[in-house]
Amino acid sequence: MVEPYDQEIGKLLDEAMGENSVFYGKTGYYAHVILPGAKDTLPRGWEERLVPLPGTDAAHCLDPHDLAAVKLQVGRPKDLELCAALLATKRLQADLIRERLRETRMDDRLRVLTTERLNKAIEMAE
Repeated sequence: MVEPYDQEIGKLLDEAMGENSVFYGKTGYYAHVILPGAKDTLPRGWEERLVPLPGTDAAHCLDPHDLAAVKLQVGRPKDLELCAALLATKRLQADLIRERLRETRMDDRLRVLTTERLNKAIEMAE
């Protein structure tokens, strides 16, 4: 998250490190800037669990279980595939994802959907 957030800076960061950037072409991974409104989709305490990006003091990544909680809310096929791959390789623990989902504000409908999606990702991981 860039604070204070400025749309112009967000666009520059996306061009430099986003999904269509040269950075992604060279490294095989990309970055998304967390927009101010996205904070509402994150589990309580996420800021304390940020993981420093190796080689820099200024950039941090979401804890993988916090990221999984967000991905399961979104629920695109690629999000479920990512969660399944991380579960299969033991980089994620299903019980910890469940805990993070309980710590996330969402309506009842979305809570049911995220639970179903988590169960699907677990099934895909097996």
